[in-house]
Amino acid sequence: MFAVIGLLCCSADLQAIEIESVKAQRTGDRYQVDFTMTVAIPESFAREILEDPDRVVEVNEELQSVTHLSSNKPGMRRFRDRTSACIWLFCVDYENTLNMQILDNNDIRLVIEPALSEFKYGVFTWRTKPLGPDRTRILFHSVSTPGFWVPSTAMLQKRMKKGIYKMLAHMECEYRQDLVCKETAWEDSTAE
Repeated sequence: MFAVIGLLCCSADLQAIEIESVKAQRTGDRYQVDFTMTVAIPESFAREILEDPDRVVEVNEELQSVTHLSSNKPGMRRFRDRTSACIWLFCVDYENTLNMQILDNNDIRLVIEPALSEFKYGVFTWRTKPLGPDRTRILFHSVSTPGFWVPSTAMLQKRMKKGIYKMLAHMECEYRQDLVCKETAWEDSTAE
């Protein structure tokens, strides 16, 4: 009942999310994931969240925790994250150590340190583009090699689409400081 009320309260927010494309593919042991989406928040707010691993924990239900680590490279932030992800009946908990850097073109790039991670390889890039004062296009590109089995790419793509939708819904709710919406954003299943 509470979930239904919450969805009605913030339905305008959730309808403002547009997932333009989601694609997952596998070549050998490498997975490439690309998605493009539009969300009804200012670009500055989107970047504020995406550039701060602690804030990403607040909007991404799979990311369980982040521990900040020292980095001896200027402009580089280093952290360890703990993630719990499920695809259908297959669930996995894993940890990775990542280096985050803002590139000259303003992309946010995260690179996995394989020796300290459960991924053998990983490069993840976020790009944001303002579409107006309260609308932002977010592009994500990743190439990674998990150190564990992953179900089919079709199942991965479906999970990614649902996860992206939930993350964006939570970002919009946070931007609007809508507490009811925050409580129910995880429960919306319209992206399936």
